[in-house]
Amino acid sequence: MVHRKTPLLVIGSRLLFAGLFTAGLLDVWLGIFSQGILNLAWLAYLIIMYAAAEYVYRIFRRRDIDLSFAFPLLFAVFLLNFISEILNAQVLFPDINRAEHFTSFLLMGYIVWTFFTKYLPQDVWQKHPYYTSILVFSVVCAFGVGNEIIELFLDIMFGTHTVGPGFDTSYDLVMNSLGSGLFLCFRLIYETVNAKE
Repeated sequence: MVHRKTPLLVIGSRLLFAGLFTAGLLDVWLGIFSQGILNLAWLAYLIIMYAAAEYVYRIFRRRDIDLSFAFPLLFAVFLLNFISEILNAQVLFPDINRAEHFTSFLLMGYIVWTFFTKYLPQDVWQKHPYYTSILVFSVVCAFGVGNEIIELFLDIMFGTHTVGPGFDTSYDLVMNSLGSGLFLCFRLIYETVNAKE
């Protein structure tokens, strides 16, 4: 196996993640930003998600699939989540939490679309963008549902009460769907315009 250098994009993103996790850990212990709102369960969840992303990156890299473009996007999602958490947006500013879900899943749609169109057999994905869109939408929505289930599980297990009141989960799922759906609409319009040229 040929040893390839780690892209600077990944190295820079890893440094940013290290800074974010350090800030989160300091805040959990000292309450610097959030006055005690953040907790170890939230931080552990983010670290586990990040570790899963690193694992997926290594698997695909061994197969010459470069997912380094996803690291800064994933960092943007984590940063949005961090800001949302320190502002206690679930309870105090639910619109910030909605924007976080919308933006996160718009970016997730981009990552999954890029993976499908770049690394899977091209005779399917390039010739059938609507089929690709349905599959991307399904995969991204499945991630969203999985995220909400994990949130609920952690909330019950650790008694963190971070799942917002009322219809929070329903609103989160709608915003996830709207974010990925908006990306796919723009992507399909872009594909249609380029096909006519």
